[in-house]
Amino acid sequence: MGGSLSEAIRMVAAVVLGCLVVVFGFMVWGTTKEAGNASFMSQTSTIAQMGEAEYTQYDAAVVTGAEVINVIKLHQDDKIFVKVHNGVADKYYIYTADLSAKSGEDLANARDKGKSQYYINPNSQYTGKIHRDAATDAIIGIEFVKS
Repeated sequence: MGGSLSEAIRMVAAVVLGCLVVVFGFMVWGTTKEAGNASFMSQTSTIAQMGEAEYTQYDAAVVTGAEVINVIKLHQDDKIFVKVHNGVADKYYIYTADLSAKSGEDLANARDKGKSQYYINPNSQYTGKIHRDAATDAIIGIEFVKS
């Protein structure tokens, strides 16, 4: 009877130990899964920020008119608008404010001093601002206002 009692105790101990190993395994798996998800979300956010960096560098930045013209040229193939307030009028370049159509504004007019409503003085200071879509939070435009 002593042998069968000790065998029963070993069997119970093995079952309890097995259960503890399984519970510990699930705890480690859950913690690892949470850490992996957090890492993935952080990585996704970093990638999104890197993709937007070409636009966000102008948010609240003071740039010259020459840089504004370069921004328009640089992003002419992107689906964004560039709005410029030169002290006389607001003009949209590349796309219109709702991104529904090309703006039709010619960059050559922005360099022509004779056309004051379009002229972007390369030596003037402009303050940039990023515009985002309310629904998707995607960048839809950059606005430059003459300081």
